[in-house]
Formats: sequence, structure tokens, C-alpha cells
Amino acid sequence: MRCVKRCALASHDELFATHFVLAFLRIAWQHEHVIAEQGFLIVATPNAKNEHRETVVLVAVHGSEGSLGFVVNRPSACSLNEALTNCGVPMPEAIDPQRTVWRGGPTRPDVGWLLFDAAEVDAPEDSCLLTPRVGVTAAPTAMESVIVESPSALLLLGHLTWEPEDLDDEIAAGAWLRTKVDPALLFEAPATRRWSDATCTVLELPRPWWGPARFALA
Repeated sequence: MRCVKRCALASHDELFATHFVLAFLRIAWQHEHVIAEQGFLIVATPNAKNEHRETVVLVAVHGSEGSLGFVVNRPSACSLNEALTNCGVPMPEAIDPQRTVWRGGPTRPDVGWLLFDAAEVDAPEDSCLLTPRVGVTAAPTAMESVIVESPSALLLLGHLTWEPEDLDDEIAAGAWLRTKVDPALLFEAPATRRWSDATCTVLELPRPWWGPARFALA
């Protein structure tokens, strides 16, 4: 993971309890013991908790300090204007007010995140590249410019967190299937197909797929 701008180290509690959670991503890049690898996707199986049913999560941080990720296929009832205002971002005139806002997770729903395609827009300062193509920012100034320049960018409210080793335990128990990040899945596929498309990728099933999943959870 490459971050565009570095920041000072903050405590674990501060990272998850303030609007500047983006600092956690920068710290992960600076300190290899915090992050073991780049971003990846996890796809919920029938063994996942009810609240994660048919969920796709982009895991941004995964290491000895815990894990942090964003649900990418759950629309929010919040309007774009309300979400941007709560994030300290003025509503741009040159943008569709009906653009969907997404529920990134139950942790800190007052914190907005913007996922963007780095092939579509240059990564601004105060942003992190989770993969060569997928970037994220929570900085209002960066969000204001990217959301106008990148029609495919996803505005997410909140995130998911796991304590150290918890996500690995859930994957080992068969609650999630892990796969690489596919920018087309995030930025081009309809939200209603992100889970099924990701499932097809992991299980090597043809698309479109309408039948029950043949999960191999042995």
C-alpha cells in the first residue's frame, strides 16, 4: 500500500476513534508490522454472521494491530448532500444529487470515506493507494475534488474493524472467501451483482450466475 502523504504515529485508540482514521492507513504503510499485505476483498459465505449476509468487503488494513475494511455493496439511505455536509465537504454543483451513498460499516458511521479509481483520477494528497488502482481518502479537501473528477468513486459512511487475528479466524472458519481486488467489480459492476460476481471469481463459476453457490468450505 502506498500513501501519498505521510503523518505522525497516533495511538491505536485514536486511530479508530477520531475522524482522522485515515492516519491508520498511513501508519500501516510506514510500519511493516502493522500491515502484512496490500488490500484484498473478502466475500461472505453462508457461514458468515447474519449482518454480513451477501456482503463484499474491501480490506484496507490487515496485520498485527487488527484489520479495517469497507463494505462495498450496501447502499445507504443517506442523501449525497447530507453525507457530504456531515463530512465537511460542500455539495458540488456539477454532480448528480441522486448519486448513491454507501454503508461502509457500523463503526463510526459519521466518518466518510471515498474510494476512487487511480486510473481515472490522480491520487490527491491525504490519500492512500490500497492497490495500484484503488485509492481511499477521508480528507474533505481531497474528497471534494475527487468526487467531481471521478464519477465512479464510492462515498462510504463508516467502516468495519476486527481485533488482531479475528479476521483470520473468521476466514479459517469459512465465514469469508478471500480474493484479489478487482477494480471493475468496485467501480463498474452494479451493486446488486458485486457479491455474486465476486463469488463467481473465487469459485471459478461462469457469469452471470443465478444458482446456489457451490461453496467449498472443507
